[in-house]
Formats: sequence, structure tokens, C-alpha cells
Amino acid sequence: MFFESQSVEHLLQVAEEITAKVPSCWAVTADQHGSANARVVQPFFSQLDQDGWVVRFLTSAKSRKAAEIASSGRMTLGYQYEPEQAYVTLAGAARIIADRGFLHDNWRAEWNVFFPKGPSGDAVIVEVRVERIEMWNLARKIATPPDGLRAATLERAASGGWQSPSG
Repeated sequence: MFFESQSVEHLLQVAEEITAKVPSCWAVTADQHGSANARVVQPFFSQLDQDGWVVRFLTSAKSRKAAEIASSGRMTLGYQYEPEQAYVTLAGAARIIADRGFLHDNWRAEWNVFFPKGPSGDAVIVEVRVERIEMWNLARKIATPPDGLRAATLERAASGGWQSPSG
């Protein structure tokens, strides 16, 4: 099987489609010793477009995840989509938002299972501003040409747009 070069626009479109199809993803942070900690989260309030690429989800302000984000300011999110033998990885700057008004205005009843005190409890928003996208998709032949042994990669340019690391 041969892999062909894909345009930046096409890669962004596929990344958006795949992440929209996967309701949960792996959220990976680094601890104080540099070891990875991974857990499953359910993103919401996400803005996945060429300019935005912001992913948000809830966590407890008291969680290890929140402490590691506060320490490193970084996070990686991994989405696997088995029907296309594909994955998309989003990496970028992460921050904790404890905006009670925003939480109150957008609270969903199903979150009470994890946060019984609702938006006035210890729930906070994790916001990841994506700076790097990696993907591999066998069904759509997306990877690094010609053999597909490395993921296709996009990085945020200084101008704010997206580019392939090679140009």
C-alpha cells in the first residue's frame, strides 16, 4: 500500500471528522518525574476549526490531572477510530478554567453523576489549545508517504495557521 501526500486542509478536515466520531479520548499529562499519566475523558464545548482547535472537558480541581496541568501547562489527547484503523493525536497548551458562571450557564444534568454539587462544586474546565496534530488512517491512506511508517503531522505556524513540519 502506498500513501500519498495530503493537503493541510484535507488533513484538518479528516482530523475534525475523526475526533467528532469518538465520544471519549485519552488525556495524557506528565507527572513531576516526566512519567506519563493517561485517563479517558469526554470532550465538550470544543471548537475544532482551522482557527480554533480548542478542546475542553471537565475534571475535578482536586485531581492529579489538574495538578499536572497546572505544573506543566501541556496535554496530549488521543482519539482512536477503529472502523478506519485510524488515530488522531492533539497536543498543546492546557489550562484550568474555574469560571463558575460559565459552568452554571452550560451545566448538563448528566454531569451530576461525577459532580453531585453541580457547577458550584469542585468541577473545573480543562482547555487544550491544539498546537500539533498527528494522524494515521489506513482507510484514507493518511500517513507519511511513501510507506506510511510515520504519522502525518501538522503544526501551528507563527501566523496561527497550520503547516506540515517539512514546509
